[in-house]
Amino acid sequence: MTTGLGRRALGGAGATLLWQGVRLGLLAVSIVVLARLLDPTDYGYLAMVTAVIGLGELLRDLGLSMAAVQAKNVSAAEKSNLFWLNSAIGLVLAIAVFLGSWGIAAIYGESALVPITQVLSVTFLLNGVAAQFKAQINRDMRFMTLGVTEAAPQAVALVLAIVLALCGFGYWALVAQALTVAALALTMDVILARWHPSLPSRTTSIRRFLRFGGALAGTQGIAYAAKNIDTVVLGILFGSSVVGLYSRAFQLVVLPLNQLTAPLSRVAVPVLSRIQDDRARFIEYIRTGQYFTVTLATIFYATLVGFAEPVVLLVLGERWLPAAPILQALALVGIFRALGQVPYWIFVSLGLTGKQLTIYLVTQPLVVVAILVGAPWGPVGVGIGGSIGYFLFWIIQMWWAGRTSGLPAASLTWSGLVAVVVTGVPIAVAGFLGTVVFQGPVALTIAAASAALWSVGVNVVVPSHRRRLGAVRALIRRR
Repeated sequence: MTTGLGRRALGGAGATLLWQGVRLGLLAVSIVVLARLLDPTDYGYLAMVTAVIGLGELLRDLGLSMAAVQAKNVSAAEKSNLFWLNSAIGLVLAIAVFLGSWGIAAIYGESALVPITQVLSVTFLLNGVAAQFKAQINRDMRFMTLGVTEAAPQAVALVLAIVLALCGFGYWALVAQALTVAALALTMDVILARWHPSLPSRTTSIRRFLRFGGALAGTQGIAYAAKNIDTVVLGILFGSSVVGLYSRAFQLVVLPLNQLTAPLSRVAVPVLSRIQDDRARFIEYIRTGQYFTVTLATIFYATLVGFAEPVVLLVLGERWLPAAPILQALALVGIFRALGQVPYWIFVSLGLTGKQLTIYLVTQPLVVVAILVGAPWGPVGVGIGGSIGYFLFWIIQMWWAGRTSGLPAASLTWSGLVAVVVTGVPIAVAGFLGTVVFQGPVALTIAAASAALWSVGVNVVVPSHRRRLGAVRALIRRR
């Protein structure tokens, strides 16, 4: 049993990393190519709309997908009832967003947002219908299939967006990209789920899923508001062009993070849920997951801090250079959000979403206040404020996770900080010296090589990191 679950976890992680590599490649192509075909205003329009309507996506799911994945047993009738509920909520939200399009445009003073919002409203219905099909694939731990259903729609949608951008359709290329992803993902999920819903059953209760999912959705809704208040405030204060610059920097920070943490959570939650009664194994899996996630995230974001201008020139082009200081300010947000995955795994896998909601109600306002305080200084001020807010949020959340679960939160917090400082600071310093103090391609090459060597070496020298590497190697040998 132990070996089998370990193999499934390792196989799931391998499949996840494979397809996340594909999706990261697609994301890189999307950012590089579309940034040279579209203007900051085009991206600003999409960011302003999605910052508002994205909250509806959380309400559409209502946490029921993760509730179905986390549950030890789900009957056929329960799955069907969950499907019909998700679909109904998706339909209601699609209608509500369509009718609310004029109000969203009025908030920003941009009439172009009306048709954009109305077309994007369709995605709520498509995603609502797809939710339980995707949850079934996830629950079955068919991570290779799950990766296909996410990467293939993105590839097709990217090609369509590039063609439309080349033809001069502007922001409509981005709208078509989002709609195509939702439609193709639904089609593939239905075909590959190996499950089809029956008619809803009035005698079958899904109350236990609503309790779990409602608390999770509330938590995610609060977090979403904190994560997107920046775009709304910048849109109101500075307009679509500034929001476009901010959104590209934000995408370079957050989308790679989502490509790492979201799929790993799909592996971690079902695995941790099944071993929640074996506390020693649970803690070991948590430590290994934290090491893997935080180390990769720290290397990436420290690179963004140190090499911001070369990264912007390479990825977005010269006209996007004003986004470089924004990127540096937001990179710390990415690090602390990556650290926040550990308490999230603890709360969800142990069924403590009610406790999670409690701490979110207390701490997320700290993030919002920090962002609002920085907003008058523009995107850089928002990034600095967000970094402070998310650092405080992570510290408090870890303390609460330890108190409610009995896990060693203090040692997990300390090991996370050590990973960030020991790995990240030298990389950022090397990049800064190579790009600011010492100019020229030779200095940049030396700095990049030094950062890469440090990233590899530190994970062999530091004892705690070396032990985690040993744990990963042990899993590989068992595999």
